[in-house]
Amino acid sequence: MQNLRKIAFLGSVALTAFCVPAFAQQAREAGAANDRSDEIIVTARKREESLIDVPLPVTVATSAQLNRDQVRTITDLQRVTPALEISQTNGGEVNGGARLRGLGTGIGNATVSPSVAFVIDQVPQGNLTFPVLFDLGQVEVLRGPQGTLFGQGASAGVINISTVAPNMSGIHASGGIDFADKGTGGSEVGEMTLRGGFNLPFGEKVAIRLASQFKRERGLQRNTMLGRDNEIKELGLRLRALIKPSDTVTINLSGEYAKQNSEGWNFYTVATTPTNPGSLAAFLDPTGCNMPRISTRVEFYCEADQAKLVNTAGGVSGVIDFELSDALTLTSVSAYRKLRRETRTVDFSRRPDIAARDENNQDKSNQFSQELRLSYQGEGLDVVFGGLYSRFNLETTPIDRSVGFGSNLPGERTGFGVCNNAGTFCVVPTSLGYEDTTNRTLAAFTDATVSLTDRLDLFGGLRFSDYKNETGVGVNTFVATRSVDISDTNLSGRIGLSFKPNAGTTLFGSYSRGYKPPAVVVPTIATDPVVVLKPELADAFELGAKFEVGRLQISGNAFYSKVKNFQTQSFAINATGALVSAPQNIDKVVSKGFEVGVFGQVFSNLSVNAGYQFNVVKFPAGFFGNDKISLAGTQFLNAPKHKITFSGEFTQPVTESVEVFLNTNVVWKSSVLLGQYGDPRYRYPSHALVNGGIGIRNADGKWSAALFARNLTKQREPLGYLAGDFFGGDDGSVRAWPAAGITARVVGLSLSFSY
Repeated sequence: MQNLRKIAFLGSVALTAFCVPAFAQQAREAGAANDRSDEIIVTARKREESLIDVPLPVTVATSAQLNRDQVRTITDLQRVTPALEISQTNGGEVNGGARLRGLGTGIGNATVSPSVAFVIDQVPQGNLTFPVLFDLGQVEVLRGPQGTLFGQGASAGVINISTVAPNMSGIHASGGIDFADKGTGGSEVGEMTLRGGFNLPFGEKVAIRLASQFKRERGLQRNTMLGRDNEIKELGLRLRALIKPSDTVTINLSGEYAKQNSEGWNFYTVATTPTNPGSLAAFLDPTGCNMPRISTRVEFYCEADQAKLVNTAGGVSGVIDFELSDALTLTSVSAYRKLRRETRTVDFSRRPDIAARDENNQDKSNQFSQELRLSYQGEGLDVVFGGLYSRFNLETTPIDRSVGFGSNLPGERTGFGVCNNAGTFCVVPTSLGYEDTTNRTLAAFTDATVSLTDRLDLFGGLRFSDYKNETGVGVNTFVATRSVDISDTNLSGRIGLSFKPNAGTTLFGSYSRGYKPPAVVVPTIATDPVVVLKPELADAFELGAKFEVGRLQISGNAFYSKVKNFQTQSFAINATGALVSAPQNIDKVVSKGFEVGVFGQVFSNLSVNAGYQFNVVKFPAGFFGNDKISLAGTQFLNAPKHKITFSGEFTQPVTESVEVFLNTNVVWKSSVLLGQYGDPRYRYPSHALVNGGIGIRNADGKWSAALFARNLTKQREPLGYLAGDFFGGDDGSVRAWPAAGITARVVGLSLSFSY
């Protein structure tokens, strides 16, 4: 019966897929223009193809859309497509925290492979994803397992990002500023973003591009005990070079540096929820905090020490293309990246009397990867052969080694502990969990498209992965005192058919096997046991259609994914009575539904990028939340059943050289579970997040000025919910993790230029 339901579900969409192109053909025959001069080129299969021809569900956001929608961080990307949700609460700080179709990284541990791979300029980011994005050229979101070409970190999908490349066409400069002042124009947060780029050619063989962005956010939250606003500063620098020593060799080099400094972390804070709006007066004034109110805005909190975190990332990469013949290309992608995450002081509980602090420790990680691939594009056959070597290392050590171990006193603490501020009483004594982890991956892959007829293609591929993890752990030490080693091999792949009844229509169906390797998770509390997670295996089916009507591309697809041994975490009470993360495997998680999308220009002065997703992904039978209430049959964490995204811009000339414009970005979600609890307080109701801008600009794009608003209607959706009491009890409160532009409104002025 279950299989019959699957067949009926996919069959109904297949019928739609074959009927829709007939409508498209009729539209063309009726005279609808099919101008492909502005077609979108993607690299979803590691070769340049028109978006309409790729037999995969892909959503594209162009540079123009990314700029007008103010996509500046990884979290902002969830406004691009309804399939994508990103939350810092699920590993967003360390491995992206992305979910596609409800499936993604559910563990905030830096050594766990991501389920959604981030790839920037062909370089896989792996476990070193950094939250700062700038100077973006294009973003492609690929749904479903993409392991054949993108590897073990792509079991749920890929976010394929291209930054603006240098070119030989001449000297170009661009830049701008976004500014919002807290309390001015209805803005609830202060923001300033400075961005710039400079392109400089050297003759006809070399060009460089220097790009930078500085962002400062202030006042999302306020620590009433110290009278200080939160402040986050972010700096990104990138230098890219394009070198063409000959007609057959192209070299792209890149160097990048980024730094994020947080004074007062936007962590979980006592809040009301839409389903529990009552007074929490008992929490307003613990030990003299004098918080003016507690609300869904999550503005005020009380903390004896202001949190201080510093993240620094850097890397270099080189992509070299050798054109061996008109049909054969050899590509080398080499990359080395480093990330240093310093936790100088953080209070996870925000209870001034007994605080759960992490202090004086850092994660230092680095990653080297080398990919070689040979691509052949001939008459009736496109094929890629390749190999990958990747090595990731992470070590947890004190920032200041002279402080030593074992002290609970202020200024002398190293590691995690649950103590009063004076350090005279500790529920969990302060100790550092030392970790030294190395993940090594070897892989060989192939991907091919074979033309069976002039309209019908067979496509697919295989990937063999050999994975090894070596983890050393210890307590209050600079060297490992015991080790945990695991290894695994896997053969995954994809096979499908693509049919093109005409040049503007593509129908496709495929089966994919996704893979995510096992993991060793070292706990926050050093004395807790190490957890070993089983590998994830995903079986995914896809049916879809794409077609052109005039200058619009319309797409639709149905999907069914079953994931075995889904890697996630819940919260549990450990032996000392503290609430800690508990990594675990869920035996089986199923995601099924359908998506539709529209992309392009409705009229010459109206462009749109819109999508809708219906997705059913539920907790299995026998699964209980952190509050011991059954979640069986409940929609999965951070996975709305319905989601709509819309980005659009309308322009109107006022003179030959000047035009006014109005743009909007709207995200609508059905109710979504933001904490792994059965209590209804942890579910945020259906809502719409409205962003927009209005302004004036030069018709050639040389300058623009606009007023913008993010979260115009002041929605209060946080990134996540957590139990109010650090020790896991229900004290009547809920804690929430806020974000600017999502939980609080931002209103300001944007100025930009391009010459």
